[in-house]
Amino acid sequence: MSVYVLGAGGVGTLIASSLSNALKVNFVVRNTAKLNNLAKTNNTFAIKRLYDNNKTIKYTINGAFPADKLPDSKIDFLLICVKTFDTVKSLTPLLDKITSKTRILLVQNGMGVVDELYSKIWTNVDSRPTIYQGVISHGVWQSPENHDTYNYNHAGFGYLKICQVPRDLQNITAKDTIENDDVIRELVQSDLNVSTYSYEELLVYQIQKLLVNCCMNSTTSIVNCINYKLADLEETDALFTSIVSEGLNVLKTAYPVLKTSPLATELLSVEKEVKFVKHVGFTINSKNSTSMRQDVLNLRNTEIDYINGHIVKKAWESGMTAPVNDTISKLLKIKLAVNRRTAQEKA
Repeated sequence: MSVYVLGAGGVGTLIASSLSNALKVNFVVRNTAKLNNLAKTNNTFAIKRLYDNNKTIKYTINGAFPADKLPDSKIDFLLICVKTFDTVKSLTPLLDKITSKTRILLVQNGMGVVDELYSKIWTNVDSRPTIYQGVISHGVWQSPENHDTYNYNHAGFGYLKICQVPRDLQNITAKDTIENDDVIRELVQSDLNVSTYSYEELLVYQIQKLLVNCCMNSTTSIVNCINYKLADLEETDALFTSIVSEGLNVLKTAYPVLKTSPLATELLSVEKEVKFVKHVGFTINSKNSTSMRQDVLNLRNTEIDYINGHIVKKAWESGMTAPVNDTISKLLKIKLAVNRRTAQEKA
C-alpha cells in the first residue's frame, strides 16, 4: 500500500518523515525544481530539530511524481497539507484515483475545508471517501538556503491530534473506524506525539488551534517577526484577548455542540485560551516563523480567509459581527498587497 502526500511543505514533509520507514510514501509534486533536487538526493531529505540541539535526521521516501503520473491506479491513503484555499483545485487532478475506499487525512491551518469538499466535490454522501482531520502544533519552517528542497527546520515539538470526520456532518453519531486504520496506527506509534479523538472532541482542539493561528499567524505576519519577539508585551496580551474573546463568542454560537461539550467547557474559556496561545506561540514554537509570515514575505496568497476570516464568515452566518478579526484580516491583506507593490517597484 502506498501513501501519497499532496502538499509536501513543512507539515507534509514532517508527517511523511514519520511514515517513511514503514510505508511506501510518495510526494505529489508540482514544483519541477523540487522534483529535480529530490532526484539528485535519491529521494532523501533532512529535518533539523531546532529544539534538540539542531539534530539533523535524514529520511528517504519511495518516490515523487506529478499529479498526472502517479504509478498507482487508485489511491489508498492521501495526506493533504496544501493551503486551505488551494485544496479543491489541487485535489481535482487526483479525483479519478480516489474512491469511497480512499482514506484522506487533512492537516491544514484554519477551518471550513471539509464543508467545502462535501459541497463542491463529494455531494453524494455514499461516494465520499473516509476523511480524517488533523490538528497539529509542531512548528516547521524552511531556511532560505533550502529553497526548492524538502529540507526543513522542526522548530518546536508539539502534537498531532486526529479524528474521523463523519461522511454526513448532520449525523455525527455514526461509528468511526479510525482505530483500525494501519496508517493512523503508524502515526500514533511515531515520535510526533500523535493521538486520536472523537469528532466532537477534535472540534474543540481544532477551535483551540484556530485561535492560536488567529493570534500568532496574522500578528507575526503584519508585524513581520519571529514568534518570540511578540512575547511579554502588554499590547500583545490585549490584542490576543480581544481576538480570542470575539472568536469564542462567535464559534460557540456557530457550533452548538460546544455548548454541551465538557471538553469545550474545560478548555475554551478566554483566559485559558490566551494562556494556551502564548504557550504554543512563545514556548513551544518561540523560534518559529509562522507559515503565514513566510507566505507574506514570499508574496504568496495566505490562508487568512480560513483563519480569522473563518470567524468573520461564521459571525455573518449567525447574524453577528466580528470587527476585531475582520480588521486583522484586512490588515493582513493590506500587508501582502503593499509587499507585492514594493517588489514590483524594485523590479
